[in-house]
Amino acid sequence: MARRKNLINQRNKFYIITNGKETEYNYFTALKSKKSTYDVSVLFDNADPLGLVEYAQRFIDESNQVWVVFDVDYTYKDGRLIPALKMAEETGVKYAFSNLAFEVWLISHFDKCENELNVDAHKRLLDKYLSEKKKGLAYEKSDIDLIKKYFLPFYKTAINNAKIVHQKRKMEHEKLYGPNSRPEIWKWNSCTTVYKLVEALKLSEC
Repeated sequence: MARRKNLINQRNKFYIITNGKETEYNYFTALKSKKSTYDVSVLFDNADPLGLVEYAQRFIDESNQVWVVFDVDYTYKDGRLIPALKMAEETGVKYAFSNLAFEVWLISHFDKCENELNVDAHKRLLDKYLSEKKKGLAYEKSDIDLIKKYFLPFYKTAINNAKIVHQKRKMEHEKLYGPNSRPEIWKWNSCTTVYKLVEALKLSEC
């Protein structure tokens, strides 16, 4: 009986591993308040996508799902992105990317993020949306209370917006290169698949 209970607990574990020490870690830690079907652990590892996938493998046997969350940023040019994607696919580690940065996912809480933007433009756009909620309010990546109050209530909106943009990018790619070609996510500025991770959590509002 004890062995069976232990196996059930193992299957219920859901790991989120990110290299974002502030925004990503705070966001997913706060998101746990929505009560996932799973026992969720949020971990930080100071590594690039390939390092995250390598680290994530140690949790595969004890969990239902293991996700890594990373920014595409310049990892393709560094030769670390495609090896990370291949290793994840081969080992069962799931991944959620944002290009260029996690702020694309945050912008999705307010509107679809489709235009090619740099990191400074992300900040300006988030400042704009937040100031519309409350005059003088500005984006601060380390502010977990800001995330709880002004982002989490709209996570379902973010899912829909991010999904629309990602599917559009995917369809455009498949039209050019076919459905079995590897998506060139490093070219997809203002695109994120964090929505897949959030959907996989099976959140409730309790």
